[in-house]
Amino acid sequence: MGVPSGEIVARPMIARACGCLQEFQHYAVDKYREQRKAKFQKTRCPTCVAKLVEEQRIAATLPKKGEAFKALPAETAITMTRKADGTWAGTLTGAGTKVDAVGEGPQGLTLALARFWLLARGAGSNTPTTPATPAAAAPAAQATPAAQATPAKAAAPTKAKTK
Repeated sequence: MGVPSGEIVARPMIARACGCLQEFQHYAVDKYREQRKAKFQKTRCPTCVAKLVEEQRIAATLPKKGEAFKALPAETAITMTRKADGTWAGTLTGAGTKVDAVGEGPQGLTLALARFWLLARGAGSNTPTTPATPAAAAPAAQATPAAQATPAKAAAPTKAKTK
C-alpha cells in the first residue's frame, strides 16, 4: 500500500494518536484510503515522535533506581510531607548537599531526590546538560533548590544546588 498519486480532492484535519490535528489528503482515486486513514490515526505526528525520542534518550542517561540509592552516603536523611492537595514534598540531605523535590507519590519522590542529589554532587558524567522534560527526570516529580521558597517546575535534575 503506497501513497497514491493524482488529484487531491480534500484535505480534512484528522487527530493523530498523539492528539495533534494534521491534514490528511484524500485523493480522487485511492482504493486504500480507509487503511491509510487508520494508519494515520494510529501514529504520532513527526514533532511528537521527535519529542518522545528525545525524552527516551535523556531518560536513558539518568542513573537507574538501584544505582541512585546505592550511591547515597551513610547518614543520608530524607524527610517527606504529604500536602493537602495529595502531592508529596521532600528534602534529602547527605554529605553536605541538600535537595528538594515535589512528586505525586512517596516512591517516585525518593527516587527523584536520590537522582537530584547525585546530579547536584556531579555524579554521573553521562548525564545530559540540556534540560529534560519532567517525565524524563522522574515520573511526576519536580525539584526545587533548597534555598527557594516557591517550587518551580524542574526540567531536569540538574537544577539542584549544593550547600
